[in-house]
Amino acid sequence: MGRLKIKKNQKVFYKNEEYIVIKAINYYTVLIQSADNQNNQLEVLVEQLSSQPNKNKVILDNFSDEEWNIAEQRYEIIKDLLFTSRTKQEVITLAKKHNIAYTTIYRWIKQYEETEQKSSLVPKTKKRGKSGSRLDPNIEAIILDTIEELYLNKQRYSFSKIFRKIKQRCQTEQYEVPHENTVRNRIKKIDPKLALKARHSPRKANRDFDNFDGTFPDGVCPMDVIQIDHTPLDIILVDEKNRNPIGRPTLTLAIDVYSRMVAGFYISLHSTGYFSVNQCLYNTFLPKEEFVKAHNIKGEWNIYGIPRIIHVDNGGELVGADMERVCSELNITLVKRPVGEPQFGAHIERFFSTLKTEIHNLPGTTKSNIRQRDGYNSEKKAAFSIKDLTRWLIQYFINAYHNKIHLGMNNTPVKQYEIGIFGDDENIGIGQLPDMLEDKDSIRITLLPTFYRTLQKDGITLDGITYYGDVLRHWINRKDNDKKRPKFKVKRDPLNIKILYFFDPELEEYFEIYYRKIEAPEMTLWDLNAAKRYLKEKNITNYNEEAIFEAYDILEQIEDEAVSNTRKAKLRKSKSIKMKDIKESTKQNIQSSQNIDKNIDELFSNIQTFNIHDKLNKD
Repeated sequence: MGRLKIKKNQKVFYKNEEYIVIKAINYYTVLIQSADNQNNQLEVLVEQLSSQPNKNKVILDNFSDEEWNIAEQRYEIIKDLLFTSRTKQEVITLAKKHNIAYTTIYRWIKQYEETEQKSSLVPKTKKRGKSGSRLDPNIEAIILDTIEELYLNKQRYSFSKIFRKIKQRCQTEQYEVPHENTVRNRIKKIDPKLALKARHSPRKANRDFDNFDGTFPDGVCPMDVIQIDHTPLDIILVDEKNRNPIGRPTLTLAIDVYSRMVAGFYISLHSTGYFSVNQCLYNTFLPKEEFVKAHNIKGEWNIYGIPRIIHVDNGGELVGADMERVCSELNITLVKRPVGEPQFGAHIERFFSTLKTEIHNLPGTTKSNIRQRDGYNSEKKAAFSIKDLTRWLIQYFINAYHNKIHLGMNNTPVKQYEIGIFGDDENIGIGQLPDMLEDKDSIRITLLPTFYRTLQKDGITLDGITYYGDVLRHWINRKDNDKKRPKFKVKRDPLNIKILYFFDPELEEYFEIYYRKIEAPEMTLWDLNAAKRYLKEKNITNYNEEAIFEAYDILEQIEDEAVSNTRKAKLRKSKSIKMKDIKESTKQNIQSSQNIDKNIDELFSNIQTFNIHDKLNKD
């Protein structure tokens, strides 16, 4: 997993041959020139390029916490010498400082500069057995307790004292002593402002970390800084089938601070958590041409790529370990919004305020409060499904909001983004496209929720449903060093739980495995929870996967019948109305005909008949 740089004179690979980027033609196409033949120039899609020939996938889940900590430590050692005109003496001095051979420093620098990925610094020789396991929760608890007791202390104890205390407690309780780097990295993860406040004073923490002008700084170019935040939307949604009200959605959204363009979003009917943030981030990374077309929207949404800084709300449930590792691998600085400092989210908060005003015009809106609703029945008027709202949001983002003048910039977001990339008569622009994500599928899986499960003869069971695939055969009846069944890492997409991603620790790759019951229906996690609630309502507690799938089928049948009955009722009502109209129309026609006959009779009532025979006789 890495980033692909698209800038002038950047070396890239097209069909495993080396080329040089000449210029960006538009957001998705570049002109490249063969490294061996200057006359060989091609216009190609950015997605057809790679940063290395025959690039192997890097799966971040493959690395244990200890291995990743080592890579982080190595990066901290060499970071000041990266991409600079360093001297040999500087390398030797650095090596002596850390008691490392200077050739090792050179090797680390070369590895990182070739890939710009921290994963390149992971030790090549990997331990087997328990290397992939996470730190024992008991050891983790000892580390965190000791850090809280000694590190976050006005006494400001030394690291050696903190580590000795941890070592002593682990030995006393007969646990394996963690590596020093493990403890150091736990300390590094502490919010620096919090640490400064605990070890020194709140005044010093505020002085060193508070923004000097009370606002969050603007990005200097597109995708320099993005803000991610979430908000409940003031609208009641309906389900896709029978259009019954199902609740208010929550929007997780990323905004590019430089241009104010919406960089990505994710909408859900469930509580906000790290999965929502992960999906929003994934949507931010990707080009959105196909995404827009899939929702049948006409318009362009050209923002994509890897940001330099991600600014996210400071909620513990919003940033998971997987997201932190992805950001670390891609050199993204993750900044958590300080509690009680609203100015740090001002850009996205202003956007949410604008968006909610538009939402209040949609059917089913809850407005901002009861007083504003003033008798408006939100559930009765609800008409938008989550799919409908998603489509409406895309339309609003790219064809309305992106094309409105933003007073803070005196420009539209889409024009500001274009100027930031390509420049104009007054602005140079950065002259290159944002760095693109390589191995998109790998990062998609990495950002999914993780579970650890043992393997039985019939497969792996998660939430009462068993999964099986041929890749599992190799691991059936395997035991770890303690003669116990090992736990395997699996990942699952809540939007489609029919597939489980099984990580093979030997092949170091994810494989798709499916329901053991092949004919079982495709479900979301929330469908699964609904089926379990149905079983609970029926006082069925000791159920198996057969009962779960049967309950889901019953719920589907109930929905289908409800939809069918609704349609029949509407049809009967429609027929009744039509028959009523026909009868009324017939009645009116008869009355009209009678009136016409009456009028005709009145017209000829005074006319005297003329007898021609009488006239002839007189003559």
